[in-house]
Amino acid sequence: MTSAVTSPARGVGLGAALALVLAPLPAGAAPCPDAATVQAARLVEFETMMMDVSVRCTHVGVTIGNHLGEMSAAHVTMFTEARDRVATFLRSLPVPVSPAAQARSGGARAGAKPSRRTDPFDRYLTMIGNQYGAGITTLQRCRAFDAIVVSLSERANTDRLLTMVSESLIGVTLLEAIVNCPPGK
Repeated sequence: MTSAVTSPARGVGLGAALALVLAPLPAGAAPCPDAATVQAARLVEFETMMMDVSVRCTHVGVTIGNHLGEMSAAHVTMFTEARDRVATFLRSLPVPVSPAAQARSGGARAGAKPSRRTDPFDRYLTMIGNQYGAGITTLQRCRAFDAIVVSLSERANTDRLLTMVSESLIGVTLLEAIVNCPPGK
């Protein structure tokens, strides 16, 4: 029979693993992203935030999902390029690996593709989802977010409007926090 209580040793190991994965890199351990990469991160974080908001707002009767799909389609190139740029940046960073994890894995295999569990971009997306997955969900806020998404869905609106909206809603990116860079560096 398996015990539902986690052993203290296992709990400590899990806590240490989470701390390693979620901790920002030490200052100087990674280069700060350039301005274009930070702006790309704003777009990735904005898109992910809006997905989270869409799920939350459905519970108060505001369906943003259809408009969100239209917005993503209207700016597909911009969102795709942003995801690619941020993924490339994150995958180029040095990966902090504990000595115990390195010993267990026998070291990294050359040319091995990271799994979804270890891919830095996938971890980043999960962190964004966790950051924006909770928040104030009122009918008024949901209607305001829906109006933003509807406006950004209109093909007449330029990518510049999307950039301005993402800049106003995402002041400091999670990407900058992950690599421990001061905002604007």
